[in-house]
Amino acid sequence: MKLCVIALIFALILAISSASRINYSGNLVLRAIPETPEQLEFLRDWESTSSIDFWILPAAVKQFADIRINAESYAHVTQLLAERNISHKILIADLGQLDKKEQQNIALRRALYNGNKAIDVENYHTYEEVMAYLTDLANTNPIVSLKTGGTSEEGRDIVQAIISSDLSANKPVHFFDCNIHAREWITGATCIWIIDQITSGYGSDPEITALVDQYDWKFIPIANPDGYAYTWNTDRNWRKTRIVNNGSTCIGVDVNRNFLAGFGGTGSSGDPCSNTFRGNVAFSEKESSALRDLIAADRGRVKTAVSMHSYSQMFLSAYGYTTDLPPEYPEMFRAMEIAVGALTATYGTKYTYGNTAVTIYIASGVTTDHYYENEGIVHSYTIELRDSGTYGFQLPPDQIVPTAIETWNGLKAMINAI
Repeated sequence: MKLCVIALIFALILAISSASRINYSGNLVLRAIPETPEQLEFLRDWESTSSIDFWILPAAVKQFADIRINAESYAHVTQLLAERNISHKILIADLGQLDKKEQQNIALRRALYNGNKAIDVENYHTYEEVMAYLTDLANTNPIVSLKTGGTSEEGRDIVQAIISSDLSANKPVHFFDCNIHAREWITGATCIWIIDQITSGYGSDPEITALVDQYDWKFIPIANPDGYAYTWNTDRNWRKTRIVNNGSTCIGVDVNRNFLAGFGGTGSSGDPCSNTFRGNVAFSEKESSALRDLIAADRGRVKTAVSMHSYSQMFLSAYGYTTDLPPEYPEMFRAMEIAVGALTATYGTKYTYGNTAVTIYIASGVTTDHYYENEGIVHSYTIELRDSGTYGFQLPPDQIVPTAIETWNGLKAMINAI
């Protein structure tokens, strides 16, 4: 009887969650590799002036770019690539099947979950579920409090979870923003797992207890709540916010191109239809303004600022908007090397590390540069979490815990070394 009830719940959850979502059946993800500067320039121009969905942006010669297309576009896109002798392969043959499998895995875990916490931290959750979890945590754990940094365009709170054994002590702060890009679900899930690890371990785990007694920990688990909600309700592969852009039928701004440092430069787009649309002016968006104000509230105290992203397994520092290196880059590199060493030692997961513009691509108006340049935080990093392309943004729930564990190990090693 119990198994029948679970099966019924599972079927109902899956049916409800799939009812109004975009069907990606037949969509493919291609991996294209530019071999010449001309080929790279073509891909960059294509990304910045079209609505083609680049999952991994064109970065450098001999570095891959991942492109999502529908079945109807396949012949045209591959012809364009062939005309320019750009080699490519199919990375994901049917995104619809991947999406369906993800929904099944989420629903099954929900049906089987029988824990004593508001959510199963080993699964993906809606915005409402995450907020309920944070509220419950703040109500039941004396070291947890919540702060609303602002509201989104659609009226959702942008919530910061604060973990502190003594808020009056004004201790150094470790700051995290997560899920600034809506479809990067593993980022929010990783931050939630780390929050749970810290709050459940304080007072019983000596290492965690020492870290909380020495520092305050501040997390924004869902920095783009409207976009994130949209990925659950309508379009799993949505990246931007959901603001209506004046004079355009295209929706949304890339929050991670809307910050002041390098705003408007290479690696962002002025086209509202582009996934890297930067907005009209820096901090035009409620989400970027909220992050700006939340981190500024702790000015002078923030020891590290980490922006969680996916995918491609990289640990990145300033700058993003220029290939010039900051004066403190040797210290940044040392810290990243320690973090990646500890991360890789956990399960063998390989990460690349270095400054953003050289290691991955030029990106202007990003959080990491703002935290470094305008808040004076030397240890300001972007982490591109798992994987390297097998699942892309739709990393299965069973990879949440190993991703979070290795990331947490890397972060602890870095923090202890700086």
